[in-house]
Amino acid sequence: MATAKRVLRCHNCGAILQTDRKNDSGFISRNIVENGVPKIPYCNRCYDKMLTLNAGNLQHDTDKDIIKILNDAIATDALVVWMVDLFSFNGTLNPDVVKKVKKLNVVVIGSKRDLFPSGVTDDMLIRYLDERFSEVGINPVLIRLIGNEDKIDVETFYKNFKEMRKGRDIYLIGEFNSGKTTLINKFLKGYENKTKWQIKTELYPGTSSDVLEIPLSNSSFFYELPDLSNSTSTISKVEKEIQKLITPKKEIVMTRKFIGEGSAIMVGNLAVLYVVKGKRGSIRVFMGEKAEAKVVACDKVDEALASDLRHKYCRPVSERFLSFRDYDMFEYELEDDDLRHDISVEGLCWFSTRGKGQKFRVLLPKGVAVKECLSKVR
Repeated sequence: MATAKRVLRCHNCGAILQTDRKNDSGFISRNIVENGVPKIPYCNRCYDKMLTLNAGNLQHDTDKDIIKILNDAIATDALVVWMVDLFSFNGTLNPDVVKKVKKLNVVVIGSKRDLFPSGVTDDMLIRYLDERFSEVGINPVLIRLIGNEDKIDVETFYKNFKEMRKGRDIYLIGEFNSGKTTLINKFLKGYENKTKWQIKTELYPGTSSDVLEIPLSNSSFFYELPDLSNSTSTISKVEKEIQKLITPKKEIVMTRKFIGEGSAIMVGNLAVLYVVKGKRGSIRVFMGEKAEAKVVACDKVDEALASDLRHKYCRPVSERFLSFRDYDMFEYELEDDDLRHDISVEGLCWFSTRGKGQKFRVLLPKGVAVKECLSKVR
């Protein structure tokens, strides 16, 4: 697995900070680094310019209401069903929610299965979900995949849930657009209420959030919780029209680029993958059908981003990101293991290549989560 670190740049001139070459741009005295790089970093040349760089917080906002509700799930040893959007999901999970649900039995459902290319198997995606949840200490009791709502076999799902819940409540959680509502609506079409309770949506006690409550028996219920925060997804950072561009409606596009050291791949103005070190090789880019990727020289990226803002040569282009101050940058050095790795930008795309000891840098909007791990598609 690759190691990752945040790449810092001087906020005034934009140079990547370095301690080796005093006469080159971005030089910062080694003693400053050894004493801890300040939260407001700047190069020696720009000593009098103290502006914030790469201060984006990658932590999820904690949804206090959901945490309160999950406390009740723990008290009753409920079954948790966690839905994730297979396209957007990169393994970044709300740590506070993880801390709660890891105490319970968890079923993971990956939605949008039908959007993946035909060569992608269920086993690949199930293994990927299992690995990402296992990383945070959650060992799912079942992992299922669903695609188009017309293909959802709700009877089979309900049979699985009935066997696993053993009379307990079920709590359904997931981010916006994860497929929760689709699953519930399909379930309700074939639902027959044989209890003394009514289906209702009302404020959950002690919170300000509405929760859908479906009776499963006279003493157990199926609860659909509010959407989990997606504050680290690209979706939450861009305009509504850009959200439509980056969200796939048809089969996910796989574009293959052959690049080496000194080149970069741009996905509109929302992500750039720089090859800092490594021989020329194949990098696959997976994205929605309306997004575009192009190759540029590393030293021409800033110019290309500015040109995209004016002319929109490469979609998607958000007008919320005007200069490097609006972006974070991270660095990844892959192991020379010949295994396929993904570098995933949450909610936008993922880059996939074989580990050959390469070093990459990723530029992306501040606050968006990026993660390196073994590939979804191997």
